[in-house]
Amino acid sequence: MTKEHASFEDLRLAALTGELNRRQVLRRGLALGLSAPLIAGLLAACGDDDDDDDDDTSDDPTNTPEASGGDPTEAEEEPTEAEEEPTEAEEEPTEAEEEPTEAEEEPTEDEEEPTEAESGAGQSWDGGDRLMGYDIEDAGSTGGVLIEGGISDISTLSPVMSNDTASSNIHSFIFESLVEAHPDTLEPVGSLAESWSVSEDGLTWTFNLNDGVMWHDGTPMTANDVVFTYNLHMTEETNSPRFSDFTSKIESVEAADDLTVVFQAMQINPDFALDLCIYGIVAEHVWADVAPADHATDGGATGEDPSRVVGTGPFMFEEWLVEDRVTVVANPDYWDGAPNLDSYIYVNVADQATLVQQLKTGEVDYGAVNEAGVVEFEGSDDVTIHEYPTLSFTFYGTQLDTEKSTLFQESEVRHALFYALDREAMIEAIRFGYGEVAVGTFPVLSWAYNPDGIDESLRFGYDPDLAREMLDSAGWTEGGDGIREKDGTRLAFTMYTNAGNTVREQYLTIMQQQWAEIGVEMTPQLEPFPALVERITETFDFEAFLIGFNWSVPPDQSPMWHTDSYPLGFNIVKYSNPDVDALLDEALSELEQDRRVELYTEFQNVLLEDLPMPVLDFPQGIRGVNARAHNVFPNAVNRWFNLETWWIDS
Repeated sequence: MTKEHASFEDLRLAALTGELNRRQVLRRGLALGLSAPLIAGLLAACGDDDDDDDDDTSDDPTNTPEASGGDPTEAEEEPTEAEEEPTEAEEEPTEAEEEPTEAEEEPTEDEEEPTEAESGAGQSWDGGDRLMGYDIEDAGSTGGVLIEGGISDISTLSPVMSNDTASSNIHSFIFESLVEAHPDTLEPVGSLAESWSVSEDGLTWTFNLNDGVMWHDGTPMTANDVVFTYNLHMTEETNSPRFSDFTSKIESVEAADDLTVVFQAMQINPDFALDLCIYGIVAEHVWADVAPADHATDGGATGEDPSRVVGTGPFMFEEWLVEDRVTVVANPDYWDGAPNLDSYIYVNVADQATLVQQLKTGEVDYGAVNEAGVVEFEGSDDVTIHEYPTLSFTFYGTQLDTEKSTLFQESEVRHALFYALDREAMIEAIRFGYGEVAVGTFPVLSWAYNPDGIDESLRFGYDPDLAREMLDSAGWTEGGDGIREKDGTRLAFTMYTNAGNTVREQYLTIMQQQWAEIGVEMTPQLEPFPALVERITETFDFEAFLIGFNWSVPPDQSPMWHTDSYPLGFNIVKYSNPDVDALLDEALSELEQDRRVELYTEFQNVLLEDLPMPVLDFPQGIRGVNARAHNVFPNAVNRWFNLETWWIDS
């Protein structure tokens, strides 16, 4: 068990026993780089005891901002470690690989338009095309080894215990889930499930399994394995990272027959499939005799007993050399067609520079590349650079709590600051063009992304003259030193970001220069990420900050904008608008996707009038693939959907 995993288990135990309260869990979870779902589960384990907050603040008066409500809601949208990394492109070659970002495996809405089920159920879906409509090249050769490079080791071989990206990636070769994501449309596509439906009241979800699926040891996979897996997650002694998330959303899971699984949900959740059904299923006959408390240390989780690492996927586990490599080999009896490759090896490399060099030399075939490293492959015939949209964004926050600062209370000031930024130039100069100017708050890849629905006046193009006019009309006039002031207060403030993040450091430099041109003084302040987390989520001791988020597929943004998400969510600046709250609440329980898009678009237009935390950009992801590798389609959500079709030149 890795140090990171042990730290997570310690934190979870402290949450369950009440040793830490909700605010302490939130701060420490972020400092560990845990993902949104894990943090949400830990917060749920703490319960809703307001007295915990009071106890916490007794040690430090600065921890007592006026709280208007409770918990972060759909934690899938809460920030992950990727949000602390320089870009989505850097996410996987950096610390983000160590986080449990489920985004690469998570699905969304289904490939087919939902139709009324003949049985009278609310809606039903066909599993769709497992190859996602991609043009799959016939294998020119079979056999061989494809090697991927990354800078993080895995932590477990059990999908029940996984809480990091590297482990989840390896699990995708060995284990399968009920559904997976379409990498472009973000619709859920069937994997182990061939179809599914939801009842008219939105609470009963029924999944029909593919017939003929076999475990690696030749045993048939049935609905009982699915039920066993979910109950294992929902058994407290297992210590699954998804315990609190599952138990707060799933009332029960039962096998209606060998090929039918029925979930009873605790509340309407239109994202049920992509929220809860994208995790690997384990074999009951392998794990039934292992006590849940011993699951994490069993040889099937540590790899010490390869015969116990049994899945249904296209590859079978062979070897894990800690801090070195993981090897999986082809499953010749894979139920959906034997893989073309003989094996796949995931190799640990020292750092991003080493990974780039090994891609250049051909020592590895596949790996993430940061923006600055792309130039290394210019003119190369051996490596193709793939860029793709992501669910990430960079944003800054301005303090709205009047007890902390009074500089940003006027929307004219917030609007003027945003108009003064040449975001297109920033992306070109600092991200080398690998990103887009944000229009609205939903990243490009999200199915709720609807830039055409955003009012023209709320797109905030670069217009420093308009920015000056807005500040003039709001009564902020230039003082003797060129800095604007009003009622004796200078428009001058400090903005924080995490030290070592070169993209954000450069962003602050440009922002400082461009704001100075309209008479605003901003002083950049860099500090280590753990300290920044404490500042923006616990003490709220800031005037402004710059960070990033990485949303996952479900589009609910309540954790960032809802009144109830302060102070124990990610509404860091203490923003509150009842109209925003109402629109987010309505969209969360709406089953029709088209209507949800309308609601989320209306929400953005209301939010952008207030502009509490402006979104600067939507970064792109970047990966390099050796020319000898075929049918490899890098993307931000599901890189593994067609593993059995990968092949390499002999």
